[in-house]
Amino acid sequence: MAYGPSKNRTESQHESREPNLIPIMNLFIVIIPMLMTIMVSVHLAMIEITLPTQSSGGGGGDDAGEQIEEVPKVLTLALLIDRFEVMVEGNEDIIKIPQLTSGKYDFMTLDQTISRLKRLHENQQTIDLLPDPNVKFDTLLRSIDICKSNDFPNIKYLTTATKYYKAK
Repeated sequence: MAYGPSKNRTESQHESREPNLIPIMNLFIVIIPMLMTIMVSVHLAMIEITLPTQSSGGGGGDDAGEQIEEVPKVLTLALLIDRFEVMVEGNEDIIKIPQLTSGKYDFMTLDQTISRLKRLHENQQTIDLLPDPNVKFDTLLRSIDICKSNDFPNIKYLTTATKYYKAK
């Protein structure tokens, strides 16, 4: 005994039903605020600049009383396989600190040398560090710690340039 299709079933197939928009509206209500919270906002930074004031009437005269601050010289610490080398810009003498024994660097002498250079160049805040690619990472870290402990907060890491040539 088979029954025919119900009246509701036949009517629902022929009539167009309105779409249920509630799930779509809920989705947008959740997604839009979430997108707004993860949106990157632009931060503005202000740099305070104080320009020097001229005490004279705007002329370019020489003032003997003004003292121009000396530009700091570039200090470079080279970490080599068998020694440390400290170079000061404008000074042709290179301070060489050899290893105590094979594989054991002289960090005490390096600390004294960096401390002495800081006393000579008080306004210098940066030291350039040039490690050899074969120097151990521990040696690099200890050298950086010595530089920072001697009031060189800015350490500029330099790399050696590798050039490749095509054979003819």
